[in-house]
Amino acid sequence: MALASPLDDPWFVQAFDRTWLRLYAHRDDAEAVAAAPSIARHLNLHAGSWVLDVGCGGGRYARALADIGMRVTGVDLSASLIEVAREKSPYLPGKPDFLRWDIRKLPFRAMYGSAVSMFTSFGYFDRREDDLAIFRGVHRALRPGGRFLVDFLNAAQVRANLIASEQRNDEHMHVAIERRIADGPFGPCVFKRIDARDAISGRELASFEERVRLYTADEVDALLSDAGFKFIGDRMGDVHGAPFGPEAGRDVRLVERS
Repeated sequence: MALASPLDDPWFVQAFDRTWLRLYAHRDDAEAVAAAPSIARHLNLHAGSWVLDVGCGGGRYARALADIGMRVTGVDLSASLIEVAREKSPYLPGKPDFLRWDIRKLPFRAMYGSAVSMFTSFGYFDRREDDLAIFRGVHRALRPGGRFLVDFLNAAQVRANLIASEQRNDEHMHVAIERRIADGPFGPCVFKRIDARDAISGRELASFEERVRLYTADEVDALLSDAGFKFIGDRMGDVHGAPFGPEAGRDVRLVERS
């Protein structure tokens, strides 16, 4: 894929690299390993099931699912994160494949029995149609009856518990974070400004502003419905099946391709 020059790149092209993984080190392989049995249960997976991981990042969920016997394809736009995913996953059962691709233009047709979108892997774009394109691509990629598990932020919980400013320090990095909620070009968004510097030298490691659309639970449902999915059960507050409500940590939906 041809990408724009760095100065013109949107935030999600600039931000997702090895430093980003360090910034989100608390979202680690252990978290994915703990979630894998619940994911398998929701998707009715069995050993050898084919799973598409949409927006796979550094591949932690792909690794966790491969480790319990699934055959996984992880797709992400970030060359850096795909490189990390490949480095960390060479000998896993199922040998997960990782493909650098724009998830708005997924190339698969009726290849997979299941798919996942974990840790808010959409809502980055200027148009709702771009997020809808992701879900339509997943719909095409699934075989009839295939299931799709979607893990997104809970907009109500984010609004109620927003921490406007914080700083984190360890022996390697000093990180300053500023958050705000404001209208973006396509609706209300949560903005997060991140500036990270080397703890010893003070050298800048990362400086960018994330922007994620604050889709309500009903708006996420509308995207899934418009993409052709039908719902299975009630929305959940986490991947393990906790009840959903205003204070739930996540908005998790299970749907099926008809």
